[in-house]
Amino acid sequence: MMSHEIGSNAGDVYSLLSQKGKLSIRKIGELTYKQESVIFLALGWLLRENKIKITEQNGELLSEISFTTSDMYY
Repeated sequence: MMSHEIGSNAGDVYSLLSQKGKLSIRKIGELTYKQESVIFLALGWLLRENKIKITEQNGELLSEISFTTSDMYY
């Protein structure tokens, strides 16, 4: 099922972002060997779940984990 595959790829991208911090789409591709279209689907999944945020810097899209106060542990 396609949604399972997208969810699995989203998990891979999320793990990478949690390890490496803020990354460009290109860098995610270099580190995961995933096609750009797969990365965009994974990022869309993660955005929908409010797990990441995407910003633009010098014309480049950067993705990073989106922490909320409920995600923080003391």
